[in-house]
Amino acid sequence: MSGSKARTWDARGIAWWLPGLAVIVSGVLLYSPFGVSLIAGRVVVAVAMLVLAASAAARWWLAGRAQSPDAASEHTGGHDPGLGHARRLLGVEALLAAGFAVFGGAAMTMSVSTALMWVGACWIGVGLCALLAGTRRDEVVVASAALAGWQVLAGVILTTLPFRTGLDFTAWTIIALLITGTAMVVRGVRLTVPLPRASALRWWRPAAVTAQLVVLVATVGWYGTIVTQAAQQTAEQDRLAAFYEVPQGISPGAPGTVIRSAPMSLPGVHGRGWRILYWSQDRHGTPAVSSGMVFTPLTEGTNRPILNFAHGTVSLGADCAPSRQSEIASSMPWLNDALGRGWVVAASDYAGAAGTGDGEHYLVAADQGRDTLNAARAAHNLPGSGAGADMVIYGVSQGGLISLAAAALSPTYAPELHLVADAANAAASDIAGILRARPPQLLNGWAVTPFLTTQYAKAYPQLDPNALLTPQAAARNHEMAGAGCAATPFAALFPRLTIVPGMGDYFKGDPLADPGWLHAFEENRAPDMPPGIPVYLAHGLDDQLVPPKFTAALVDRYCSAGSRVTTQWNPGVGHDNDNEKAVSPRVIQWFADRLAGTPSPDNCGQPLPASLTGH
Repeated sequence: MSGSKARTWDARGIAWWLPGLAVIVSGVLLYSPFGVSLIAGRVVVAVAMLVLAASAAARWWLAGRAQSPDAASEHTGGHDPGLGHARRLLGVEALLAAGFAVFGGAAMTMSVSTALMWVGACWIGVGLCALLAGTRRDEVVVASAALAGWQVLAGVILTTLPFRTGLDFTAWTIIALLITGTAMVVRGVRLTVPLPRASALRWWRPAAVTAQLVVLVATVGWYGTIVTQAAQQTAEQDRLAAFYEVPQGISPGAPGTVIRSAPMSLPGVHGRGWRILYWSQDRHGTPAVSSGMVFTPLTEGTNRPILNFAHGTVSLGADCAPSRQSEIASSMPWLNDALGRGWVVAASDYAGAAGTGDGEHYLVAADQGRDTLNAARAAHNLPGSGAGADMVIYGVSQGGLISLAAAALSPTYAPELHLVADAANAAASDIAGILRARPPQLLNGWAVTPFLTTQYAKAYPQLDPNALLTPQAAARNHEMAGAGCAATPFAALFPRLTIVPGMGDYFKGDPLADPGWLHAFEENRAPDMPPGIPVYLAHGLDDQLVPPKFTAALVDRYCSAGSRVTTQWNPGVGHDNDNEKAVSPRVIQWFADRLAGTPSPDNCGQPLPASLTGH
């Protein structure tokens, strides 16, 4: 066909755009709540493979018709051996796709790793057939080089993906289906819809080639980053894993007894650090093993104050624990300031985290408050730390609640430690209230509450998560709880985050309607502050995860009880590092003043920010 003529309607395009639409629908179904179930998702993928097989078979038949004497004479002026080669490969492509679909249908309970290999191998096989068939500008029965190349690249990514969760399987398969389906539709439409003369489209080919090259380079670079970072993280975590294994047959020691310690590499930190394993207890007095960190100044010293730090949410995977992060100091912008003042810093990972158990008791205040106090005991017991008895406690977000719980427990649970002051930044002080408010960043529960529902069910065995969760949430709850943390490259988390909005509702209704769950959540509200202990409460006024009205309510409660409360409200700041950077320097100076014996300022009686009035 001459490039100067408009292309007329071509029935062969139907073999492209109709299956392409079906492939797009498969990707959309996989994105929907229907695709949350791995079994349902695999059915969708198997059907998409059958559609690809049907497309290849239809084009195989069309190529056969084109090889007939009449058609060959009309279209090519004679028999085309290249078309015969392409037809044979189309037959192989159809059989491959159908075979992979049958395999997937027969193995619905395959592991996630096998599922990734299954889909990836199918894409590689289909793409290679198309590439080997050869592409010519006027040949319409075989895939374009760009489409075939994308299929091979998508297959390589799926088969070699360093993260092997069901979320990764779903996310990457959605991407592969949507791009493949769109490319098929575009190719079919170009064949079936009359196009302008070639002279009117002289910009099309260079623009298309440029766009394809940009996408290829970006995808390869992005995936190369994921693989490189994942390899580094895996090597680091494999090296650390043995430290966190609780010794077999070990007898429980007194709370705060150090089981083992090891020096930490601390780039940028003006002090020394140790990774520690120590004994703690839950609220029932049952022994538990926790891990954590202790930091000390470079100079020798004795009777040093302890700054006891309670960290915020980091997810539940073993490699998510702060002490397993190579650059943990970057999340503690106040650390060098504290060390420069001659303080010892203790920081718990919380019992059950980091590989010491089956995950921390997330936001179970009495349990994690004990873990925090026992970290200070462990710092005191660590040889060479120079830690004394004076202690201040600082927590952020999740850790804000835990710092308040540790302060409340301190006089009776750890009386040998002299609690001087407590500070909580953006504290998750009222779990029931936060769930009732349903702030936007919770994404209907998927963002944070898997940590809560999975771990509360362990701490409170009488609670049933299925009483709160939709079927799709129940199917993915444990995986969501441990699917991502600081050790996971953000580039790898991005596909997971993009599919969360399509997973539907997390809660089947009001999560507070169940009396057992409501009682457990209310039991873990921030407790009252011990008499005479000053407290520093800070919050970003634009926080969309933990609304600042809950800290305002806490200010009212503590002031009514006679506590001296210092407040810091940060306008234009959310639940992020900017809030921590705004708060921590002032908290450290406030602690220094309290340790020096200076009476605490008191903001009780001062008006709240206008945005919080009427809370």
